[in-house]
Amino acid sequence: MKRRIFAIAAMIYFLALPVLALAIEGDITVEAEGYGISKDDALLKAKREAVSSGIGTFLISETEVENFMLRKDMILTRTVGAVKSYKVLSESRDGDTFQVKISAVVSMAAIKEDLVALKILLESMDKPRMMVLIREENGNSAETAILDYLNEKEFELVDAAAVAALMDRDEALIRKATEGDPVAAAQLGAANGAEYVIVGKVVKSTANNKLLGDVGMISGQASITARVVNCSNARIIASKSATGAAAHIDLEAAKAQAAEKAARKLMDDKLFEKIVASFQDMVNNGMTFELTVANVPDYKTQKAVQNLIKGLEVSSVSKRGFGNGQLKLSVVFRGNGDAFADMIDGQAVMGKKLSVIDIGGSQIKAKLQ
Repeated sequence: MKRRIFAIAAMIYFLALPVLALAIEGDITVEAEGYGISKDDALLKAKREAVSSGIGTFLISETEVENFMLRKDMILTRTVGAVKSYKVLSESRDGDTFQVKISAVVSMAAIKEDLVALKILLESMDKPRMMVLIREENGNSAETAILDYLNEKEFELVDAAAVAALMDRDEALIRKATEGDPVAAAQLGAANGAEYVIVGKVVKSTANNKLLGDVGMISGQASITARVVNCSNARIIASKSATGAAAHIDLEAAKAQAAEKAARKLMDDKLFEKIVASFQDMVNNGMTFELTVANVPDYKTQKAVQNLIKGLEVSSVSKRGFGNGQLKLSVVFRGNGDAFADMIDGQAVMGKKLSVIDIGGSQIKAKLQ
């Protein structure tokens, strides 16, 4: 009954921090250092440190007290903000540790319109490849519009010709993906070398409009529903719908232009912003890697592997499954895939060593030997 008695003052303090952070406006120039197992890893950590020191860290504290005894104390740390530009001031190496010092301009403002900041973000994400797969009857106007939009933002894209060939080959799987099945979408994206896939469908129609009809025009209508799926774990990171309308003397042209407008509106109306926000959160607060470890003989060994990973510089570790000699873990790590692989490769577990055998996006495979 007596809960949170000690926590009131702490809660007020911690919950006030986001308000203070949000009050920061404009850009801030800071110097920051990063240390890592490679130059790229050190640079990524320097960028993260620049954001953290320049903008601040949100602290949400929840403390529960029962019968005047501390029962639960959890602090969740989330860093917000983005690096808009940076300059390397110095680089050094001490054995296997790299050090990078930078001067960076950081901001809490949205970066979706800032191509330089967006490019830095995508580089920090190891330039993830995006695949676009939109089902549209009698055309591909919406898909083309989304590809053009992403291309303008300098995203790495799966070749449109490969997607077109896929549309003719895997009809059943594509239908499942475009109808909203994230597992099917992730399967298609991964099979074509993409880390993320935008999947959806367009419904086209016409509307009666006497004014347009009197001048020989047709009103085309289109609605599009799309979602963005992480191909490594089938997680949906964004979902959105939009509509568009266009007038033309030709029926199919009116529908096609309506589909194109709907697609552009879809990207402008928060979907792209959600993609960028998700990427920025991963860079600031950690990326999720799906780790599969083979040759794990028994329960005791899989516990030892989990404890080993938890003892390294990771934010969290969750077991997804264990059976047939395979242990599957989801690991949140503040760095890229190569840095995580370098960290676990060669680690000793119960007289054996972890050996990384495959890295693909956020999917990492290793084995005990």
